Amino acid sequence: MVEYKFEDEITEPIKGRSYVYDLHYHIVWVTKYRNKALTIEMQEALKNKLLEIAKDNDITIEAMEIVSNHVHLLVSAKPKLSVTIMVKKFKGITGKWLFEQFPSLRKQFWHGHIWSPSYYVGSIGQTTEEVIKKYIKSQKERPFK
Repeated sequence: MVEYKFEDEITEPIKGRSYVYDLHYHIVWVTKYRNKALTIEMQEALKNKLLEIAKDNDITIEAMEIVSNHVHLLVSAKPKLSVTIMVKKFKGITGKWLFEQFPSLRKQFWHGHIWSPSYYVGSIGQTTEEVIKKYIKSQKERPFK
């Protein structure tokens, strides 16, 4: 299990050999048909899997919340890693993995797809990072449609 600790501090730009970056993306994706299929057990397992994927791909998850029908992430990654590639990795790996770990999901998601093909991404600056983190952190308390 990968350990996840939510940080409330503002991050500093990251320095590499030939670059400095301060990129943060708010990424959201939903289950197919917004089906409320992710149980608490699945949500916790999925958090750990997402952290594992992030670690394997040099992505930092700064905030995360998963509810029964969608996932919110605040991530940071090197500029060479596109948002599209990050989302494909997160959704592709977890989709297959969820069906393997929780075969009962196949009854709710036919054709082998748990995630909707679309996603939302927003880039954020330092002035709004805390607002996004609080928003993600509050997802469990918010009624969803």
